[in-house]
Amino acid sequence: MKHSLYEFGASEGAVRYLQQRFVQRFRGCSPVLDIGCGRGIFLSLLKDAGIEAVGLDHADEAVQASRSHGFNIEQAECLPFLETTQQKFGGIFCSHVIEHMDFESATRLIEACRRVLRPGGKLVIVTPNPEDLAIIGEIFWLDPTHVRPYPLQLLCSMLEGTGFTVTQREQFNGGWRLIGRRHLFAFYWKKIFLGNNYGRPNTAVTAVIP
Repeated sequence: MKHSLYEFGASEGAVRYLQQRFVQRFRGCSPVLDIGCGRGIFLSLLKDAGIEAVGLDHADEAVQASRSHGFNIEQAECLPFLETTQQKFGGIFCSHVIEHMDFESATRLIEACRRVLRPGGKLVIVTPNPEDLAIIGEIFWLDPTHVRPYPLQLLCSMLEGTGFTVTQREQFNGGWRLIGRRHLFAFYWKKIFLGNNYGRPNTAVTAVIP
């Protein structure tokens, strides 16, 4: 049975709203590499902000969608590309990619990102937050290509062990628009009872090369 790449993902509008928070972090970082660029949503946000960017994805569906909007896309698996390219980037955005890798491959990914970043370059990794009960109890496992979750503490340790300096770490929801007005009442009741174990489905870490 064939599934769409985006069957269990958020709507394009929701992803755009969620990723908008990261755009300003890449000011002065051109060119930015968007690993796993998918439909090109973050590429579009960077373009609107006047930030030069290149997308990277291996899936035909994703590449066709991004190229249809006129974006500069490299079609390749991320590890071979990062480990062989001679290009240098000022920033890398890596959203919902690392959870599709085992620990060895994820470590290679971070090492390869460090290789292609210029001194002072910035890396932002976004991944599902396994401390959130809704994520670890069901949502994470809806995608059969997910391999393992990466808790915030582990992700920071991997980055620091590879020579990055972590400058910002966060677990967040992204705003009421991602919840929906009709679900707000149920959301806040669950939040009251479950505290920090609910309502923060996203983990993001920003790191730089000293």
